[in-house]
Parts: sequence; C-alpha cells; structure tokens
Amino acid sequence: MTKKVMDVRASDNKYLHRDFHASADIGLRYIGEKYGDNGVKEYLQTFARAYYKPLFTDVGERGLVALKEQIEKIYEIEEMPEVVHVNLTDDELDVTIDRCPAVTFFNKTGHNTSKWYIELTRTVNETIADQCDLGFELLAYSEETGAARYRFFKRAF
Repeated sequence: MTKKVMDVRASDNKYLHRDFHASADIGLRYIGEKYGDNGVKEYLQTFARAYYKPLFTDVGERGLVALKEQIEKIYEIEEMPEVVHVNLTDDELDVTIDRCPAVTFFNKTGHNTSKWYIELTRTVNETIADQCDLGFELLAYSEETGAARYRFFKRAF
C-alpha cells in the first residue's frame, strides 16, 4: 500500500473564527462566575499584554496609525469592514463600531452573551492603551448589538 502525505497548513485555509467568540464568551462566563468581575479583568489584562505585545512595539514606532490599521485588519478578517469607522488625528483615534461581528453571530445562533462580554472591548483596549502609554475611553456600548464607540488618545503629561 502506498503512503500518501498531505502537506497542509492552517494558513492554507481562510481564517474565520466566529465560533471562537462563543467559546471565549463561555470562558469569560466561567471566570466571572467563579472569580468575579476582577477575575475576568485580570484574565483579559494578562491575555492582552501577551497577545498584543507586537502591537505595542508597532504603536511605539509608528504611533496611532498602527492601532488604526490593527482595528481595520480585525474587521477585514471578520468579513465586516463596513461596520468599523475610524477617525485618526495626530492625538486621537476615534472608533465607531455599528455592530459587533461576534454579537451579530450570537444573535443569529441563539448564544446568550454573558454580562462580561463587554470586557473584551473595555478591558482589552484599556490594557492596550496602558501598554502604549495612551489613554482609552469607552464612550458607548450596546449589549444587544455590540455597537460601540471608543477612543484612544495621547495623554497629556
């Protein structure tokens, strides 16, 4: 019998991970119920400091434009670039999300979003801002749609 070998890599496939968002939310629910709000925030801070480390370097080198490009790239990957609107100035990056791709998916599949899902926007972005010596402000968030408005800004020293 002849042995056939397939040379396949994950990068050969389109990367779209909508079910990942539900798994992440289930994980946040578990952490929240077991360790409380602070446990969720601590977990997400630890995650963000590790996962976004290359972004911190990029923002340090190129400024807010690196953050703008990262946000736009995420919505391209999610196949919903039309829902993100960014306004970049020298001192601020203002972001408006019409609806969250994950929450849109949850609503279609019947997944009940946990009360901690907002922390993926708030805590993760606060951590990114802190690591980049920026300020962050969550201006609006809809639990029903995941629509959000937030801004990153250069801190006055």
